[in-house]
Amino acid sequence: MAYQALYRKWRPLTFEDVVGQGHITTTLKNEILSGRTSHAYLFTGIRGTGKTSIAKILSRAVNCLDNKDGNPCNECSSCKGILDGSILDVVEIDAASNNGVDNIRDLRDDVVYTASAVKYKVYIIDEVHMLSSGAFNALLKTLEEPPAHVIFILATTEVQKLPQTILSRCQRFDFRSITNADIAERLNEIALADGTKVDPDALMLLSSAAEGSMRDAISILDRCIAFSQEHITYNDAVNILGIADNKLSLGILENIANSDASSAMKLIGEGVMGGKTPLQITNALMKSARNLMLLKLSSDNKTTVEASKEDIEKMLALCENFTPEKILNCIKVLSETANAVKFAASPRVSLELGVIKLCMPVFDNSAEAMADRMAQIEKQLQDGIKVSVAASPAPAAAAPVPEEKPHTKKEIEFKGKYKDKWEEILDAIKSKNPGIVGFLKGLKPAGEGDVLLLIANSEAGANSVNFLSGNNHFKETIANGVETVCGTSPKKIEFELNVTDKQNEKLIDKIKDFDFINIHD
Repeated sequence: MAYQALYRKWRPLTFEDVVGQGHITTTLKNEILSGRTSHAYLFTGIRGTGKTSIAKILSRAVNCLDNKDGNPCNECSSCKGILDGSILDVVEIDAASNNGVDNIRDLRDDVVYTASAVKYKVYIIDEVHMLSSGAFNALLKTLEEPPAHVIFILATTEVQKLPQTILSRCQRFDFRSITNADIAERLNEIALADGTKVDPDALMLLSSAAEGSMRDAISILDRCIAFSQEHITYNDAVNILGIADNKLSLGILENIANSDASSAMKLIGEGVMGGKTPLQITNALMKSARNLMLLKLSSDNKTTVEASKEDIEKMLALCENFTPEKILNCIKVLSETANAVKFAASPRVSLELGVIKLCMPVFDNSAEAMADRMAQIEKQLQDGIKVSVAASPAPAAAAPVPEEKPHTKKEIEFKGKYKDKWEEILDAIKSKNPGIVGFLKGLKPAGEGDVLLLIANSEAGANSVNFLSGNNHFKETIANGVETVCGTSPKKIEFELNVTDKQNEKLIDKIKDFDFINIHD
């Protein structure tokens, strides 16, 4: 006997077999039990949610000779005849290939004849939105006042294309996307019945890839069973689906949170070398960023995101390093990146540029990136990280301009190991995180002993201080660079903006209203 695809083998036979559409199956069963069935039904929803399956169950239920609580018995002559196709009073029409006026005219001529073997003639018109305007007009009168022995069931994935005159004559049921948990449970039942064990995290991955469609999920499971007949692991599912897994996407997001562009580029490279396309990686990042947003904004962490418990725990930990503004900026940039990746001559470069923007929002002048940067600074202040500015009052108009001198809390001398080896230190830092070296070049090293003081005296320097001072990962990178060159690392790294001469009065005026800067007289 020829192999039968799983989605056909496991097509529901009763209303109870249908997953995730209880609001529809309960209503239909009650109508059948009370004898108040409609003359026309409209089933609408995304692919693979049970529209055609419920239509077939309904066609048997209204004709069943031994109804079981509103369900067809599937044992009587009527049910068996409809199931094996020997009873021709249940007609399935594919509107995609029978969409002309003549096809509907033939149907209209046929409905006047009573059913030959069962109580009701049932016409199931699939993809009904494909009918032409003329065909809809031909169907209209028959649909409005059909003979008592006829029931129409229209199914569509694009209900917005149906004329209002058709919609108003049907009892409409909207099919919901099926939750990942329901899909996973059903897939597990099917796999076990087929002699295959599927790991829980693999089930969640297959369910997520189906995007709410049970039929798609079962088809994916069919592919997985063909690959690994006895035991399907998470890695098997990742390889078969050809997608970027959560480990990769969450790893890149962690690098984004730490502003570690170098490590993010390394992970992207590993993903591409592992056979993942830049678009697959981008889509996985968008999905993970969305989950972070849901977890960050929702108090009900357990039910908001459909993922494995292990992945939810990882995301909850990662949420601590993300402000809502940063997550929103991630989603915006990744959406733009996804569009760029689709049409770019070098998709990988487009992905890498998008991730670099997220790691270093200072390179992005958009409002979302600015909000991200300001939120980070606010968080740094809340965590007790201090950015200080030293300023001296401008001299009197009649007085000569004094020689420039530092007016910080302590006298600063540019001497010692930090100054002498600063260029070597920058080279060491560049090998680990080249992105921050440009900011460090605008600063001068000072301090003594275990304290490294980085000083700026310009607007560009102020931007560098604001960017570098509140990120512990940057401080760690700088300390590691010092240790590589000097043998020991400073126990403390401080930043200071030193404004002393009259020409910087404009800078003082500009920054004195910033909430994240303290000016000392």
